Amino acid sequence: MQHTLLSRLKNDTAVCHTRLENALDLMRDDLQRDEYIALLQRFYGYVAPWEDAIGACMPASLRAFFDERRKAPLLAADIADLAALSGERAAPDALPHADALADLPRISDIGGAFGSMYVMEGSTLGGRFIAPHVARLLDLPPVIGNTYFDGYGARTGSMWNAFRETAAATVPEAQYDSAVSAAIDTFETLQAWLCSSLETPATSGAAA
Repeated sequence: MQHTLLSRLKNDTAVCHTRLENALDLMRDDLQRDEYIALLQRFYGYVAPWEDAIGACMPASLRAFFDERRKAPLLAADIADLAALSGERAAPDALPHADALADLPRISDIGGAFGSMYVMEGSTLGGRFIAPHVARLLDLPPVIGNTYFDGYGARTGSMWNAFRETAAATVPEAQYDSAVSAAIDTFETLQAWLCSSLETPATSGAAA
């Protein structure tokens, strides 16, 4: 039986997906606001350079498709909003950023780009549950501090379907292995980037 691109991505990355989900455990009931802010800052440090790298791989015909899915601005807004609630200043661009060669997945073709996108776009589905949980737990005002996890809001389902259709139509079968490899690499580098800083006290970004 021939496997479609999306079924291969889902099946071959299931272990990595579960491992990252368990490591972050964003649905736990003891999440603290400072932990959440630190996590958003770390997400921004990965997502911003990742979006630039993937965007550079997109052909002109798909640039609008990709640009509509950029979420670094949502993270920057969340960080600024949460800082404002605490009476602090926020400068997302001063946060540590992942290095394209050392910390991000290696992308060599359009299959790899869509495989990596599969991870980030798929996260919007789980975000539909994370956003209201975090808002309730941390007593956040509406649309303040969790727009990243709310993703596309009511459009999440249609945006995911559009991604699936575009990926299936764009990635040639010869690049399915490349897509799967990039998706696994994305899960692993994202977990390494997010979790390494959460295990040790943050020292960067403290200077004015």
